[in-house]
Amino acid sequence: MTQLRERSHVVLWLLLFFFILSMAIGGLVGGANIMDLVFSGKNIRLNAGKIDGKNITHNRYLQQRENQLNRMRRQGQAIDNRAYQNAGDFAWNAIIERELKDEKIKQLGLEVSLDEIYDFLLVTPPPAFQTDLTSAGFFLDDEGKFDSDSYEQAVENGNIPVELNPLLVNWENYLRTWLADRKLQTIYNNLASINDEDVKRDFIKKNVNCTLDYLYMKLSEIPDSLIKISDAEIEERYNETKDDSYTTKDTRSAEYALFKPSPATNIKIGGVYISRDTLDASSKEEEAMEEARLFAEEADYSSFKEAVELFGGLKIDTLDIHEGFTSNSGIPFQMGVVRDAVRFVFDNSIGSVSEPIITNNGTAVFHTFGEKDGGYKALDEVKESIRRTLIRENKKIYAAELLQPYRNNADNWELITNNDSLLQFSSGETQTIGGSFPGIGKSNQLTGTLLAMDEGEISGVIETFNAALVLQMTSRDAFDDSLYQEEYSSIRNQLLNSERTRGFTSWLTDAKKSIKQEDYRSEVY
Repeated sequence: MTQLRERSHVVLWLLLFFFILSMAIGGLVGGANIMDLVFSGKNIRLNAGKIDGKNITHNRYLQQRENQLNRMRRQGQAIDNRAYQNAGDFAWNAIIERELKDEKIKQLGLEVSLDEIYDFLLVTPPPAFQTDLTSAGFFLDDEGKFDSDSYEQAVENGNIPVELNPLLVNWENYLRTWLADRKLQTIYNNLASINDEDVKRDFIKKNVNCTLDYLYMKLSEIPDSLIKISDAEIEERYNETKDDSYTTKDTRSAEYALFKPSPATNIKIGGVYISRDTLDASSKEEEAMEEARLFAEEADYSSFKEAVELFGGLKIDTLDIHEGFTSNSGIPFQMGVVRDAVRFVFDNSIGSVSEPIITNNGTAVFHTFGEKDGGYKALDEVKESIRRTLIRENKKIYAAELLQPYRNNADNWELITNNDSLLQFSSGETQTIGGSFPGIGKSNQLTGTLLAMDEGEISGVIETFNAALVLQMTSRDAFDDSLYQEEYSSIRNQLLNSERTRGFTSWLTDAKKSIKQEDYRSEVY
């Protein structure tokens, strides 16, 4: 007994070890794995994901999704499976933005006090708040409209009716967030600045004309046969990009039988042929559902294969389905968003047969029969796609190499085109510095080059969206200083207003790129 007591701590540690091991293998009730909880804190039973290490509960996510669904309903949108997915994506993005804004508001000390809220409600009561007050039967004038004078007096004298307390609490909670967001947005938008060089550059792009001669080549007219891409180049690009472009997800293989309502038939009523579907569409759908239900029962009782043979004439397709939301989870797009099918495939053991699942093009019964681990698409599978990408890229190099020797031979550009069918020449084309030119269009590179050029200069090789070229600026308008001074204030205000509208949005966009996200939604919904 003494030895047993002395070694009891060893026994306890062994018991703890085997307990943890058993839980790690078997999982916890509700789907949470003990190892996930210990090492990563992942618990899909409780949380829809994590944002910057903070758990986002299912309740919070579902509430935000329902808010978006209600907006869609008010706009008259149909609430189908795709609407649920779109609303879910919107909800997740809204939660991310909320976390980012709350963190920055706290960091900058922009929290809103109770006095700020009531000053705002006193001085600028929102129209919706006025409607809430009048709908409750308070602060009405003789015409039944909002009486701002009586409202202001009641606020200043502390005579707000106690019946309005619940309404005021709701508005207080709403404005605490709204006003803080407005402060944050105002700060970022007011960080915008415009200098004189920005104003002058914009004026020149829109008001200064130039005339160009240019020798160019349209990239789409270069034959693919002129561009040689080796297998070694393709393999090198594959290895460089496979982590970003060619990963595959864990999938489960499933086959399905699809049951559709019988085709429309016409009947004659009063000399007019009317589609029977107009009369008994729901009956036909019920027949298809009943047939699918009988099929599922037979497949579950015997086997999917035997049920197919017994029912005869069924079209069977196979799918590799993944849990993610991209590419419709591997389900054909004509079936619509069918997350019920995805959840069936991943929440049940291999060999299971589903209940009938309604899709956009019929009622389907699924049968799982295998699974595949994620990895990379085979090189052979993406080889031609990579080849096409490299051909497009190398056409730009080909064009640049062909044009480069002609830079210093501008006097013969028109003659050169007679000897090379790929080359084209345009002469005396006049547009503004920031304008679009015939045959070559425009690009930031082209505009930037023209801003820096003087009359008589020849450029290096330039790219636009559809062409590569070399150009000579044959003339350029003189800078009109009097017109510039006249338009300076207008241009500056326009540019500044444009920058101010983007300040907050730009910050939020950049912040979302850097925040760490763990999205578990596809494993649950």
